[in-house]
Amino acid sequence: MLESLLFMFLIFVGGIFLIISLIILLIGLGKKSSKLKKIGLGIGIVPILCFGLIALYYLLILPSLHKNQMEDFAGTYVLDNSAEQIMNKKELDSQYPKLILLSDGTYKFDGIEGIGLEKSGTWKTGGIDGMFEFDVKHGSEWAIPSGSENDATLSFDYEIDEGDWENTERIVFVKK
Repeated sequence: MLESLLFMFLIFVGGIFLIISLIILLIGLGKKSSKLKKIGLGIGIVPILCFGLIALYYLLILPSLHKNQMEDFAGTYVLDNSAEQIMNKKELDSQYPKLILLSDGTYKFDGIEGIGLEKSGTWKTGGIDGMFEFDVKHGSEWAIPSGSENDATLSFDYEIDEGDWENTERIVFVKK
């Protein structure tokens, strides 16, 4: 949320100074005043800095943060004990699924129906509200990460009855 406010501020300030700079430049061109042109160009530095900071964030800083997050969350995940009731309902006692996230952006999953993940595929960080996005045939499957490194967890929506997205529960995978 803080970054959103910062970007709105940078866009607002950059936009205002860009308009002021263009107006002063046009007046300077109309009056053929080199002093007004220099002032307009000087004011034009502010929007360049504001928009440059935004570009720097999205092109350099954010990808670096996502790469670090992928490395932190890479590992083997098993079902949390809270999922026992769900697994018992589905009679899947013997085959608790494992989810393996690799730091190169791929995953392997011992699938159970209802989660929506395929046996293997790709995943990435930086989704909506910090969620992880898993690419699957029907689009995307989302997971909510929490914790970090060794105490990481991933929460998925588990579809109890196949095809009924209104009847879902949260299922948690814990990093081993």
